[in-house]
Amino acid sequence: MNVLKKVLCAILIVVLHTFTISTLYGSTVKEFEVQQNERTITGRVVSSYDGEGLPGVSVVIPGSSQGTVTDIDGNFSLNVPAGTSSLQFSFIGMKTQTVKISSLNNIQVTLEDDTIGLEEVVAIGYGVTRKSDLTGSVVSVDSEEINRFPATNVNEMLRGQAAGVQVTSPGGAPGETSNILIRGNRSLSSGQSPLYIVDGMNVPHINDLNSSDIESIEILKDASSQAIYGSRASNGVILVTTKRGKAGKVTVDLNSYIGTQQFQRNFDMYSPDEWLELRFWAKYNEGTAGIGTPGKMIPEVVLDDPIMNETYQKKNYVNWADLVFSNALQHKHDLSVRGGSEKIKYSAGFGYLDQNGVIGKSGYQRGSFRLNTDMEITDWLDAGANLSYAKSKRLITDGNFNDISTMTPFSQPFNEDGSLRKESNTGENNPLWEMENADQQQDDEFVTAAIFANVSLTKDLSYRFSANLRSNNRNSYRYRNKLYPGSTGEGYINHWNRSSWLLDHVLNYSVPFSSDDHRMTVSLIQSADEDLTKSTRADFINSTTDLFKWDVIGDSEIEDVNRSITRERATSYAARVQYSLLDRYLFTGSVRRDGASVFGRENKWATFPSAALAWRINEESFMESTKDWLDMLKLRVSYGVVGNWAIPAYRTLGLSNSYEYLFDGKLAIGYLPSSQLQNLGLKWETTGSFNTGLDFIFLNGRISSTIEFYNTKTDNLLIQRSIPSLTGYSSMWDNLGKTKSSGFEFVLNTKIIDKKDFSLNIGANFSTQKNEIVEIDGRVDQNGKPINDIENNWFIGEPINVRYQYVFGGIWQEDEIEELHKLSEEEQQKHFLPGDATPTAGYIKLADYNNDGKITEDDRKIFNLDPDWYASFNLDLYYKGIDLTAEFYTVQGVQRYNPYLGNFNQGGTLNGRLNGMKVNYWTPTTENMPSNRSNEAPKPLYTGSVPWFPVLGMQDASYFRLRSLTMGYTFPQKLTRNIGIERFRMYATGTNLFTITDFKSYSPESNADAYPEPQLFTFGINLTF
Repeated sequence: MNVLKKVLCAILIVVLHTFTISTLYGSTVKEFEVQQNERTITGRVVSSYDGEGLPGVSVVIPGSSQGTVTDIDGNFSLNVPAGTSSLQFSFIGMKTQTVKISSLNNIQVTLEDDTIGLEEVVAIGYGVTRKSDLTGSVVSVDSEEINRFPATNVNEMLRGQAAGVQVTSPGGAPGETSNILIRGNRSLSSGQSPLYIVDGMNVPHINDLNSSDIESIEILKDASSQAIYGSRASNGVILVTTKRGKAGKVTVDLNSYIGTQQFQRNFDMYSPDEWLELRFWAKYNEGTAGIGTPGKMIPEVVLDDPIMNETYQKKNYVNWADLVFSNALQHKHDLSVRGGSEKIKYSAGFGYLDQNGVIGKSGYQRGSFRLNTDMEITDWLDAGANLSYAKSKRLITDGNFNDISTMTPFSQPFNEDGSLRKESNTGENNPLWEMENADQQQDDEFVTAAIFANVSLTKDLSYRFSANLRSNNRNSYRYRNKLYPGSTGEGYINHWNRSSWLLDHVLNYSVPFSSDDHRMTVSLIQSADEDLTKSTRADFINSTTDLFKWDVIGDSEIEDVNRSITRERATSYAARVQYSLLDRYLFTGSVRRDGASVFGRENKWATFPSAALAWRINEESFMESTKDWLDMLKLRVSYGVVGNWAIPAYRTLGLSNSYEYLFDGKLAIGYLPSSQLQNLGLKWETTGSFNTGLDFIFLNGRISSTIEFYNTKTDNLLIQRSIPSLTGYSSMWDNLGKTKSSGFEFVLNTKIIDKKDFSLNIGANFSTQKNEIVEIDGRVDQNGKPINDIENNWFIGEPINVRYQYVFGGIWQEDEIEELHKLSEEEQQKHFLPGDATPTAGYIKLADYNNDGKITEDDRKIFNLDPDWYASFNLDLYYKGIDLTAEFYTVQGVQRYNPYLGNFNQGGTLNGRLNGMKVNYWTPTTENMPSNRSNEAPKPLYTGSVPWFPVLGMQDASYFRLRSLTMGYTFPQKLTRNIGIERFRMYATGTNLFTITDFKSYSPESNADAYPEPQLFTFGINLTF
């Protein structure tokens, strides 16, 4: 540590010294040089495509930072030192050119389209690099690709955009965000979310980010590219770059759409007649008297409820789906303004989103503003600032959606005058009544501010400083008025604030070489950050009035108050070297040293190294014969180590709980240790990852592909484990266990047709991933075999995310029961679990999963809940202004538990009390009708329950979906420019148009009882002025 401190201090002294010299003496020297040795070069840059001038082209003197950009017509003017022999011209999407100027004072330059994209610049963390120079696994997604899908959160927009990036949606509630996993699970209990970096600031999420403000997103997938972020990068890194201004004419973009949402499901609930029959069989199978016989039931006795009987007599059955669901409006409007001069550039964005819910009293609104500015103060100093503000309001439906969806069709939610009933059935609360008399809301404010400065200390040495601040204020409320069942006017107010700051210092040095065969850049980085979270919650009852909802808390009885403060701090030092030999042998190496406050005194610091090599094979002399058709062939190999400290703060210090007691006749409060034992030795969870990849592009960019393999090992897993009670504690955080994962990724993009008025592009990506637990806590049984943790579903040699249960083996039929009774008691016992009662006809049969001839605990199966593979396929067609885009997405080899098939509260246990998912259940043989020998679901029971219902819930949740289909038309510029519009496009989009799956639900990715994921049909416009 002492050596490291000395080195950093020395670097800082050099920086400050050089900065002072540049400030005091630089301007005089440069002024003299300008007067004596400069000349002016003017010219124009045009496109080879149409000969039009190109605005915003970068014009620089090679090997220096001195340069300018072209104006709206492509013109430029640049003062250059005497002896300057060439200028370099670069523009996004165009091939970079170096042009000799000799004694010329005016030149015209024609830039060609870079169909291959090798000159594109991508973010890699604390810097950028050419796409052709990448050595790690980095995927770039641009703004156009992100905004194709009209989602309300950026996470969902990334679905299918990159191999190895799995996006899942827990439900479709307004304002709900999707989850992202980069290359799957690898930790047992720590967080799995990636690290988000927005314009250099690490943020906990990007829910507040307006997608129209985004320029590009880079996803760092392998440890060599992630290691520069060290301790927080074990789950991958998502770098977001927002739009910035450009010199030249002011550009105004307006993007707007309006659409309607509607719910969808792929299963049926029981109709009134079917539900009545289900209730009859549930009672009949228990021998309930007076209900009639099969085919001749007595409905009044079967229903046995005055409200149900009234409904039956009047035939005014209730379709709860029609009552609860309705088509809902969603609209979004974005305005951006960009422009500036060579000295000052700006980009401003305004956005508004409004999403109504398909279920009443749910919705989401968000307004946002962003301003990015860049200023060139001198030729050695430029600076900038970023400011963003977003405010959102989320309305949340009270209660569980499942409470409504499983209501019987014989219920009556309304009185004859149309008003709501308090009870929909005798003794059962009306869920619509509860919804009407309760309110729940969440308000968020997000503020982000950043300043930065870039200092050119010398020709080859530069320094960048940035300071970032972020704040999230959240107020959550709930109020249940005095009409709500069991409420006296109760609710809560929760104020939550999360504030963060980050300081970065980056020193970049381009090592000068006498030959262009060598290129090397060295970067030194120091950063410090803090994350502070405060929350205060007050619960109250007995409000004085319902008029002001939660705002009446001051006049109510306070039931409970909680206050929480959490502070986390980190400090980091890092270095990175990027080297290129002959522009074909590439090396990137980095090391980062992180310190985090969440760990004990002896383990606060950890080091995370990485190295990556790349070989541009196509540049070799023996590949000379392929140059006509092979644009690039690059082999990449990398290894790196990253960390994870996603655990609660203070776990190494120990926690205490407050207790009330009487002291000297007065109430007092004291503190005792909590049930969680401190662990002073707690340390970092670390992940080492090996990655190899092959990138190739041929036929002048018409076909490009990437193939990657990776292997990852994670150890020192952060786990909260149980400990013996004799210690006086019940749990502690500890470093236990190891996991490993591996995967294969394939990306293919093709330009089938590439003409000015007609193009057809087809792309696909495919990902497979596997993970398994290698070690848990090191314990072994008497035979030396590692012990599994069945309570947490952790099994050595099995995937991390599993469900452990028995396997459905069918339904016991009447003839099978007869055969069973012919066996001896010992033989009978082999056909059902020890301790279970002898089954009867219509009961669930457990499968002999291990085929040992008897049913035991060893017949439980480990079901993998993660997919074997997932893929996306997209098609882009353009013809004379008409564009068509289709995106397909599939997830295969995944299983999920469906509560509608096995849980009582979801109507899955066939009791005839709640409505539920319609299944083919078993019925016995009677005098009037034969048995329904169903082998799919057991017999209904009204008060009892057939054992082992949960085994029915496991379903294959694989699916194939047409995720989006868009058709648009861009009007010819010769028409739109007459009215001052540079670009005018109209389009229509449909999302989630059809899904093929065996999983019965509102969405194959969420539980069947979760808030439905809607279809969305939108109409929108894109305008550029």
